[in-house]
Amino acid sequence: MIKFPFHNLFSGLALFFFMYSCSSGEDEVTPEDDREEVEEPTEEEPDDEYAAPAMWQEHWFDHTELVQLVYEDEDLALYYDSDVDRSITWPNTTFSDVWEYVKTVYGSYGEDEKLYAILHTDKYSGGHPSTFMDESHDFRNVVDCGPYTWQDEDPDLGLSMMIHEVGHIVEGATNGIQYNPAWDIWGDSKWAEIFVYDVYKGIGKDDFAQHAYDDFMNTVDDYPRPGTMWFRNWFYPIYSNYGEAALLNNFYDLLADYFPTNSAKNRFSRRMNMGEFIHFWSGAANHDLKEQATIAFGWSSIYEEQLTKAREDFPELDYEYSETPEEDQPVNFALEGNLSVSAENANGEEAQEGSSKLTDGLLSTKFFLRPYSSDFEAILSFEDEITINAYAISSANDFAERDPKSWELLGSLDGENWESIDVQTEVNFEERFQNKIFEFDQDINYSYFKLRIMENAGSTDLQVGEWSLLYINDQNDN
Repeated sequence: MIKFPFHNLFSGLALFFFMYSCSSGEDEVTPEDDREEVEEPTEEEPDDEYAAPAMWQEHWFDHTELVQLVYEDEDLALYYDSDVDRSITWPNTTFSDVWEYVKTVYGSYGEDEKLYAILHTDKYSGGHPSTFMDESHDFRNVVDCGPYTWQDEDPDLGLSMMIHEVGHIVEGATNGIQYNPAWDIWGDSKWAEIFVYDVYKGIGKDDFAQHAYDDFMNTVDDYPRPGTMWFRNWFYPIYSNYGEAALLNNFYDLLADYFPTNSAKNRFSRRMNMGEFIHFWSGAANHDLKEQATIAFGWSSIYEEQLTKAREDFPELDYEYSETPEEDQPVNFALEGNLSVSAENANGEEAQEGSSKLTDGLLSTKFFLRPYSSDFEAILSFEDEITINAYAISSANDFAERDPKSWELLGSLDGENWESIDVQTEVNFEERFQNKIFEFDQDINYSYFKLRIMENAGSTDLQVGEWSLLYINDQNDN
């Protein structure tokens, strides 16, 4: 691949409309990359329909800079604003290598093969992307980055941000389809973390890849549940076990092939839910990723329903999975019961921290009560008797002093006459989102179950992540 330097080439605004590339001289060719010199500019029409303009007037958001082309090759058009040091040349090779690698993995992005990278010095708060499908940036694949001096090739000084923005181009325009349906799930952007790591590996920057790995492995987010570690528990395990870059591309190819789009097939028509997200990644991996998803995101009856429906709606994603729950998976009857509480959250039963969250199957939600008193009770009622051999109580996301500490579980056949099933005192939850399971020696059969929380860990408030009534199928097999 021949790449051409463009340093200190243009000094007048008259060149703004020129659509050809040029070079200032032989002294700017560095021997280590053996780039060839370009002939002096002429008034003739350029041979390359997609030659980058010598000057480019920004006209988006609060960007109004006139930026200058300082380097161009078949993969990159690099622009600096007036404050970027023209002696900085490391982006020439690195940015070009990034885009060349991206196209190798994910395919082309429009007829113009180049990435248009715009660098500012100490301007704006971050970076942004645009794609060849967007009129706002003249239908070019653009990354526009601001708040660094770019003196050093350093992941923490702009390089990782630039690759992060390239990741947005990939998620927003791969296979010529806009509006990635996973945006609501991975936000801005957990996908970019595995993308950055993979790009560093792909362009041979192993030390930078290790730096990204060390950083992302310790990153904690609050979605889809508080305490989620996307890179550690989701993206890196599936990436490393099921194909690395090929896995990433497979996901986008499956979306293009099967996820709903508009009639022009250039825009996804809706967002995906978590069950569909797991299903499509499982298809990309050719492996059932439900177990990994449970580790990463927790699991619930909602996710289970979504995943089951996704498998029905998109049967083309062919991977082996069990159509029935594993025999050793506990059944949580609390999801089916009618819940009542002796005291309710101030904002009501269906509020973000209302009592409905006590038995919704999600460790990431919680029931919060203020004030708490030692006579608090929650009751689950069922039309018929149910059989359980265990139950569980989980801690919530914060403030350990709000955790339940002492409680009693009672059962009834008529809702009036109660029998004690289990009493726990001085319970300590060592972690947030910790689910403690309490098993019985025999099956318990009742139509009503009451949880009486006599004491918490010291606060005037009470919070409980989840209350489950369980039947563990293999409990007595050992």
